Amino acid sequence: MKTTDYPKAAWLTLLLVSAFIVGWELYWRHENYVLSYNDDESLWASKRKLIYQSSPARPVLIGSSRIKFDLDLSTWERITGQKPIQLSMVGTSPRPMLTDLGNDKDFKGTVLIDVTEGLFFTPTGSFPEKEAINRVTAYPKWSLSQQISFQINRVLETNFLFLDAERLALNPLLNLLPIPPRPGAWGGPKFPPEFAVIDIDRQTKMTDAFVADTTIQNKVKAVWLDIGAHSPKQAIAGPPLLEILNSTKQSVDQIRARGGQVVFIRTPSDGPFRQIEKQMFPRELYWDRLLAHTKTPGIFFEDYPALTGFHCPEWSHLTPKDAVRFTEDLIPIIEKKMSWSIPRSSFNPTKKNMSSL
Repeated sequence: MKTTDYPKAAWLTLLLVSAFIVGWELYWRHENYVLSYNDDESLWASKRKLIYQSSPARPVLIGSSRIKFDLDLSTWERITGQKPIQLSMVGTSPRPMLTDLGNDKDFKGTVLIDVTEGLFFTPTGSFPEKEAINRVTAYPKWSLSQQISFQINRVLETNFLFLDAERLALNPLLNLLPIPPRPGAWGGPKFPPEFAVIDIDRQTKMTDAFVADTTIQNKVKAVWLDIGAHSPKQAIAGPPLLEILNSTKQSVDQIRARGGQVVFIRTPSDGPFRQIEKQMFPRELYWDRLLAHTKTPGIFFEDYPALTGFHCPEWSHLTPKDAVRFTEDLIPIIEKKMSWSIPRSSFNPTKKNMSSL
């Protein structure tokens, strides 16, 4: 009776799988893709654990995509010696995270809240809050096995590009196919894969290819216009707006009652995007009212010469180079606005250069 040669079959299978993995990895590297981490629940939870170490030198950042692009964590660390805790999420409202921080009786830190009006001022429980609510809800259930899995995945993602599920999984690759949508159907935004990458600290950065190529930039501009075409044409007002202001004030008051501090930040946007924001969300009715209602200080980029003049290549986010300069200019503005004295790192080359003048 003939028996199957299992060891030989196993070695052949291993060889074929290894060849496929190596080939797949080399293919994407040849396509000039760079390493990026999956910004999933575990990566977010790993940062959520750090909030109890927060201080003015190490603030917790909540908001949407702009502060993930615009505030450069490494630059902040170079200047202060500490890296901010990035909890912001792309395409979401930060209000569920603010509620979570307000309800956490052990949190007494510093929060920088980035306000993108079209996402911040959305009805409670609406789509822009969905993923933020999921993260906040999932965090207390972050099990030991998930944490161990995260540590293993972190090592693998540091070395293997093909594990990038946000760009190289089946669904993102299918989205790249030139298939026109069915009439009356919209599958959501489809960003070019060259737009941005994410590091282990959840910093989001435009790729070099995106910064250098206006064709790719125009694709993202088209995405913003497409999103606008499928978004509400009128901003929230009346009782729903008052509900947002009241819930925000409640969370801010909870944090401050425990000794914490809160600052609102309005980061740059330009072009048609900024014009639409001005029309839909007049500053006096939204930003100014938010600060007055919550009795909270805020920094609006257009009020400070150092924070103006930045160009957003796709109207909404800063390039990595500009993010460095924006962060360098923002820190002293925050200090003056809040009467803080943020420590400076002894290894800060900027500080050394200034002292030599």
